[in-house]
Amino acid sequence: ASRAGVDIDFVLGNAVALPYPDESFDRVLSSLVFSLLSTGHKQLAVRETFRVLRGGGEFHIADFGPPHTLWGRLLASRMRRFPPISDNLDGRLPAMLREAGFESVAQAARFATLLGTISILSGRKPN
Repeated sequence: ASRAGVDIDFVLGNAVALPYPDESFDRVLSSLVFSLLSTGHKQLAVRETFRVLRGGGEFHIADFGPPHTLWGRLLASRMRRFPPISDNLDGRLPAMLREAGFESVAQAARFATLLGTISILSGRKPN
């Protein structure tokens, strides 16, 4: 960030207990975190994100998603040996966002990679 001339504060925290007050942010981004969390911790992290977002705020997730290629399906069968990723591979993240109160939940894009499908999800906290 400093090399790019951008003023960013990096804070070490826990996704299931964010160290911020309610309604602190306009946007939250998660990249390759949810595939490492248990189902319960995913649900807690989504609720914590909802809590720290202001009304109208957006949540964006870039993480493994349901496979959409033959290669992705072959990899998914092996990746399922790591239980936390199953929610992602089974496409359960959008429902978790909706259950937490997010609206306009959608998959914005998906990309085939050597390690599987990366899905870009988004949701908005109501005003």
